Amino acid sequence: MAPYLHAFKTTTVRNTAATAPYMHNGVYKTLEEVIDFYDKGGGIGLGMKVDNQTLSDEPLNLTPKEKQLLIAFIHTLTDKAPQY
Repeated sequence: MAPYLHAFKTTTVRNTAATAPYMHNGVYKTLEEVIDFYDKGGGIGLGMKVDNQTLSDEPLNLTPKEKQLLIAFIHTLTDKAPQY
């Protein structure tokens, strides 16, 4: 049980563009913010104490273009076009 303490199930990426806010507590309002969080190494990469983070804390060093393409890809996984 201890390895799973405070853990979250990784869900599908399908329809993610339509499900803001993001994270377990709704702290991020946009996909850009989520991508930045993971690009910086998650919680540990941001200096937080996260005992059970399985994500590498090393920065991904994504370029602005790579981030843009990643977000565009996530949008393609949406069942219905988002209403802006």
